[in-house]
Amino acid sequence: MKSFILITDNSEKYIKDVLYSLLPLKEDEELIIFDNLSNDNTVPFIVEKMGILWIDNRHKFYINTKKEEYETIKNKALSIAKGKPIIIITQKEKFDVEEVLKCYE
Repeated sequence: MKSFILITDNSEKYIKDVLYSLLPLKEDEELIIFDNLSNDNTVPFIVEKMGILWIDNRHKFYINTKKEEYETIKNKALSIAKGKPIIIITQKEKFDVEEVLKCYE
């Protein structure tokens, strides 16, 4: 299993591009999203765009109840990941998942 970890913090300006770069997942992939208590529209956007995908247990979404340091959030996400973490996404741009995966093969 490959794990994609997405850490968001007031990310509404780029979350759409990042999600669309990752979805749909393949059978051997999971997506873990950790939000660092965003106060913009990041969380509503994620909930709306992911929609019915939450039924699939390979998609996990966590919202912090307080702001935390990046390393703390990353460690929480890594502890939840079922697979080998492939990439931890905090960047604000689209990317080609297939190109990223080639680096790990």
